[in-house]
Amino acid sequence: MAEEWAKRRELELMSPGGLLTAKWRGVKLEDAIERYLHEFARDAGRSKRATIQQLQRFPLARAQVTDLTSEQIVEHAVMRRNSGIRPSTINQDITWLGIILKTAAAAWKMPVELNEFESAKVLLRSKGLISRSGSRDRRPTAEEVELIRTYFRRSQLIRPSAIIPMEDIMDFAIASSRRQEEITRLTWEDLDEQAMTCWVRDAKHPRQKWGNHKRFKLTREAMALIKRQPRIAGEERIFPFNGKSIGTRWRAATAACGIEDLRFHDLRHEATSRLFEAGYEIVEVQQFTLHESWDVLKRYTHLRPENLQLKGEGADMVPAAESKA
Repeated sequence: MAEEWAKRRELELMSPGGLLTAKWRGVKLEDAIERYLHEFARDAGRSKRATIQQLQRFPLARAQVTDLTSEQIVEHAVMRRNSGIRPSTINQDITWLGIILKTAAAAWKMPVELNEFESAKVLLRSKGLISRSGSRDRRPTAEEVELIRTYFRRSQLIRPSAIIPMEDIMDFAIASSRRQEEITRLTWEDLDEQAMTCWVRDAKHPRQKWGNHKRFKLTREAMALIKRQPRIAGEERIFPFNGKSIGTRWRAATAACGIEDLRFHDLRHEATSRLFEAGYEIVEVQQFTLHESWDVLKRYTHLRPENLQLKGEGADMVPAAESKA
């Protein structure tokens, strides 16, 4: 029996990729996820890390990386679907699974069966188990903004030590269209009060994470809010607060006010839409929002006709004959 086992083992090792397979035998998907988090996701945001870490809690994570099959991947998606998860959310699981498997193959030379993964993905998409999320069109109503404003004012009175001026930060996000983390990176040195512009360092970019510095235009409301902020000795930032803390306060406020599905990023949607409603053209709006292209920008534009400002107020009411005269 020992001799037969030795012969089989020898044949396994001599087969193409046999040594690599033997090296990584026993390594589970959860181990690969943990290594990916440690080596490639240290700077990932809170939501990205949470999505990746969540994969470790599913039965799929106990499978051996080198033996992962399309059947196991499909079973994971079906299990998630049956528990009430939307196709767009399941798609996030599959996307990160693919990233981790491809990283394992390229960076660690794991003999991963990428064809199995691709086959599973094709099937899941054709059956509608995974799909991309639709464009988000959530804008806060005036009533919701006032509810949140009242909550922040009361919180400031109850806890004066809570120094984050959330009301100002909310208003600035709506007036400037800046993202949560971008607000906390703005500096006094980068502000040009006369030109009403400011630089945002490391602005979000689909391919360039660092060094993408851009200058944006400030609205009058945004400039007024900046001037209200105290200059603290030794502090370069205009809003010297932690972006994660701002997010935590925002979620607490919406929960306390009973407001569902309203994210801080939705304030950027609101700001962009208000600029269009005020009559700014696409190219002009981009100077405020710094969107990379119109294709991206239009996803955030959800206009309210009642707020659209008519250009040359009253001109369209003049009869044609009188206008020519």
